[in-house]
Amino acid sequence: MDEILTAMKNLGKAAFRTREYAALLGKKTYARLVLHRSKEKGEITPVRNGWWAFPDAMPEAIACEMSKPCYISFHSALALHGLTTQSPRTVQIAVLRNAKKYKIFGMEAKEYKVKQFNSFYRKDNILLATAEKAFADCLLIPRACPDIILIEALDKVDINKIKTMITRIAEKRLTRLMKYAKQNRIG
Repeated sequence: MDEILTAMKNLGKAAFRTREYAALLGKKTYARLVLHRSKEKGEITPVRNGWWAFPDAMPEAIACEMSKPCYISFHSALALHGLTTQSPRTVQIAVLRNAKKYKIFGMEAKEYKVKQFNSFYRKDNILLATAEKAFADCLLIPRACPDIILIEALDKVDINKIKTMITRIAEKRLTRLMKYAKQNRIG
C-alpha cells in the first residue's frame, strides 16, 4: 500500500474520493492509475463512482464519510448501542440537507433530514447518535424505525432525556409505545 493510502487508513478514514487522493498525490491523471492498481491488489475497493473504501471498513463508517456532515442514528444506532436484537437492513444516517439513498457493498444507506443536529459522538471513527438521540430521531421520523424495535429499547433509555428532544406529536407516540409495553409485560 502506498504512503498516502496508509496515512488515510491510519487517520481512520474508511472512504475517500478520487479527487482527495489526487490532491494529496499532486497528479490528477496519475491518481486514477494508482487507485486502479491498488484496487487490483485488493488494498481498496470501489464503492461508487469517484468513491473508494478500504475493504475492512464498516458500512456505517463508509456512509459517514460519504454523507458528511452526518451521524449514524435511528435503528442503525440503536443496534450499534446494543439496545435491540434486530439487525438493521440499511445504514440510517441523519443529515441536515435533502436526503438521498445509495448502496455500500450491496447494503442500502438511507439518509433522513433532521432539524436538530446534535447529541452525537465519535466512536470507532463513526459519528454515532447517543442512545436517547437515536430513539428520539426514531420517534420524530416514524418510517425510520418500526415500533417493535422502539418497544424493545424502551426500558434501556432515559425517557426524560428523550422528552426534551421530541415534539408534541412524537411524545404522543412515545406515550402509546410505553402504554403498549406496560400492557404486554403485565398480560
